[in-house]
Amino acid sequence: MVPTVDTVRYQFIVSALVMHQKPVLLVGPVGTGKTSIAQSVLQSLDANKWTLLTVNMSAQTSSSNVQNIIESRVEKRTKGVYVPAGGKHLLTFMDDLNMPAKDAFGSQPPLELLRLWIDYGFWYDRQNQSSKYVKDMFIMAAMGPPGGGRTAISGRFQSRFNLINMTFPSESQIKRIFGTMMSQKLQDFEEEVKPVGDIITQATVELYNAVTQRFLPTPAKIHYLFNLRDISKVFQGMLRAHRDLHDTKHSMTKLWVHECFRY
Repeated sequence: MVPTVDTVRYQFIVSALVMHQKPVLLVGPVGTGKTSIAQSVLQSLDANKWTLLTVNMSAQTSSSNVQNIIESRVEKRTKGVYVPAGGKHLLTFMDDLNMPAKDAFGSQPPLELLRLWIDYGFWYDRQNQSSKYVKDMFIMAAMGPPGGGRTAISGRFQSRFNLINMTFPSESQIKRIFGTMMSQKLQDFEEEVKPVGDIITQATVELYNAVTQRFLPTPAKIHYLFNLRDISKVFQGMLRAHRDLHDTKHSMTKLWVHECFRY
């Protein structure tokens, strides 16, 4: 991940909250780097003290799914008390937190289960209804704004988290992120090709801006939704360029046009 002013800020704040074991919720549009920030923080933790668990939520995720996944990573200490294996702390990262479907009563059972645990430190055994206290666990989550299958989570559940809103990067930051990637890639290429990196980055950003202004979502074309991932897909293809096959400006330009047409 290419560091920018915003990503360094987000990473510092999230790391500080995690180290003090305060629940964190990252919110922002698709492609703003929520999962990337979370993963970089997870990877920076001491493996001797932390056990990591990632749960990808979906519309089909049920409360029993979440409970079973977490319980598979803890062990019984005393009657009704469960702790992570090896005497470590368990950090559970919930991605796409607001994806679970609502039930007939308008609540999201997986999230209500988590709220019960955050408030009281336990949930119930599904066989005999006894309390099961889960100790030394900590939750970090990420989600996008409501819409497109994502629902609005309840205010009661949201209030349990330290909420960090991640905004879409500015144009200058986008150019810096992808321009840095292209410059590093082209270091081993012919001298003629090296300056093309900045030009391709500028052209891609201008093309993205033109597409988002021209192709607006309508009831008939609801799929006209564009985000940072659409730009990154173009550069994923560009970063696969081989110096022996793309040794001129013309060949690099043809590759860029090809990648843009693919998406």
